[in-house]
Amino acid sequence: MMDDEKAKKLGQSIKANLQVGKDGISEGMVDEINKQVEDKGLVKIKVLRNSPYLEMEEAVDEIHDHCKARVVEVRGRTVLLTERRS
Repeated sequence: MMDDEKAKKLGQSIKANLQVGKDGISEGMVDEINKQVEDKGLVKIKVLRNSPYLEMEEAVDEIHDHCKARVVEVRGRTVLLTERRS
């Protein structure tokens, strides 16, 4: 498991793996987020302006509630996730 500082530093050097668009965070998106977090340990998601989330807090809450991932950082419309701590 990666600590937050290491995750943030590593997150700066990777591109967004996933994009949340007009369909929002669907069941398929949740499955993909969970799979990538499990496989890679770190996932970067870009929330597009055409998504149904007017505020980033809404998107972050949705991710937190439905995914097996922990939000490490939010910058603008980009969310960095890592594995949840036990």
